[in-house]
Order: sequence, then C-alpha cells, then structure tokens
Amino acid sequence: MDFSRSANEERAAVVLSNMTIAEGAEVEELLLPSIATVAKPSTLGFLNAHGVNLCWENADIARNFASLDFLLRDGIGVRLCCEKMGWPSGANLNGTDFIPRILSHRRGSVTLLGTQAPWLDDAATKLSDSGLDIVATHHGFEDVEFYVRKVIETRPDTVLLAMGMPKQERVAALIKQQADWPVLIICGGAILDWIAERFDRAPAFFRNNHLEWLYRLMREPKRLFRRYVIGNPLLLQRIPALARAVSLRGLKPKLLK
Repeated sequence: MDFSRSANEERAAVVLSNMTIAEGAEVEELLLPSIATVAKPSTLGFLNAHGVNLCWENADIARNFASLDFLLRDGIGVRLCCEKMGWPSGANLNGTDFIPRILSHRRGSVTLLGTQAPWLDDAATKLSDSGLDIVATHHGFEDVEFYVRKVIETRPDTVLLAMGMPKQERVAALIKQQADWPVLIICGGAILDWIAERFDRAPAFFRNNHLEWLYRLMREPKRLFRRYVIGNPLLLQRIPALARAVSLRGLKPKLLK
C-alpha cells in the first residue's frame, strides 16, 4: 500500500489490521513460542493510542508500524478501536509487563539500545543477573544509522530498542532490512527505564482499572500532557472514521487460531 497517497484514516486502519490479537491462554501457548523461535529477522512492537495517532498523522511512521511482524495491542484506547470495528481485542500486552516474558522465553545474547546512564547501565546489570548475555549497550540519542551498524557488528539474538516512538520503529525496520540471521528486534519504549526502576509503576488500583496512563500523567504532567490530555480524546474522535475505513476495505486483525 502506498501510505504517502492514502487518507489519514485509511493508513491508520491498515496499521490496526496489522495487530496480532491473542486471547489469554493463547499468549502463553501460541504467541510467546512463535516469538521466541523466529527463523528470520523479525520485528515486534506495541500499538497504543499514541501510536495510532502518529500513524494517522505521518505516512512514514505508518509504514514502519505496518511492517512490524508482531504488533501487539497496548491499552484501552486501541481496545476501544477494536470494539468499534467488531474485532476481538484480546489480551492487553503492554511492553512493561510483556517484554520481560519474551526475554525469559528467548534467552541468548542481547543488545540494549536506548535511554541513558545510569538507567541503561542499571538495566543491563539486572538483565545480566537474570541470565541474559548482554553483548552491547548504547544510549538512545544517536542517528538511526548508528544503531543499524551496532547491531550488524554485534549480531545478537535479540535487540531491545528503548528510544520511544517513532524512532525505534524506524530503527527496527532498517535493522530488519540488513540483518541476515534470525534476530528478534523489539521496540520497547521506556522498557529499560522500567527495568532500572527509574519510574514507579502505578498502584494496583490504577492498573486494574485501565488508569495507568492517568497515574503517569500525574507524575509527569509536562512531558505527557500532549500524549494523554490531547491525544486520547483525539483518538476517540477519530475512531468512527477508522471504523469506516476498516469496513470499506474489509480489514481484519491477525488471529492466532
């Protein structure tokens, strides 16, 4: 699909249809084993409300999200999109909780690219202590070509990118194009900061009631105001147009069964 020529709602709808939807039991039985045993260069990312808005607004970003081999639902905003389109929404698979599960299944050598000291070093130490072979680390503020060269040089089994949307999805796409071994490239957002305990997780009340975004907003209002206070209502406003685009094109998400 030529994303540069498509309408905003159409390209975002195509990205939504690239999601792999997994119900509770399927995550452990089917999804994790398929991720852990990739046989070719493969990319994995997460789609939340912010990601949908980025894809609506930018064709290049949409192209990178649409090329991800595993795109997983993250958050209530995308769940509402699925419900409006008549799709199953499946399990909520946010990176903070799901990426450690992936790493525990996959094992092997890992390159960490993102965040900055001291949190990068702290995360590397914790992951190494868990049994992973950390072969390289670097902060997340270089140009995208630097990270491609770093991965080609170190040839890890897994690459964990932690430089935020949309840069990490661009890096993942470029690594996938050049890699010639079965590397798994994970777009992890703030995962290394969470592993290093730079941020506090929301209390159980917020997590259980789909309000973790609100807790984060209260802790970091300046940084997250646009993403949540502006972005969340904007997605709700866009859902009817997304649903029409999905219906017109007959789009469906990927199901494991």
